[in-house]
Amino acid sequence: MSKDKSSEQFFEFASFLASAARGSVEEGGLGASLRFLDALSRLPGLTAKANDDKFLGEMSELIKKRVNVDFLVAREKYIELLDEILVRFAKEIRRRNGLDS
Repeated sequence: MSKDKSSEQFFEFASFLASAARGSVEEGGLGASLRFLDALSRLPGLTAKANDDKFLGEMSELIKKRVNVDFLVAREKYIELLDEILVRFAKEIRRRNGLDS
């Protein structure tokens, strides 16, 4: 039985989220946070539509480039990355809803 690639990618992503949910209990806040960022970085590869989203692609690249380095350097550096990601999402949400100034 042959499964299409997107179906398999969604299953892999769902399996990852199930594992992350369980693992976060023992990992604590920062470990769970790493898993959420990993999930976020995987989104553009799940569907063609998500892959065409320039913003999600940029976020995926930012996360892949900085998450491990910032996490290993210092807790504060990692939290700065999380804050930067949230600010970028807030700006993008405003832009997509016609609220940018």
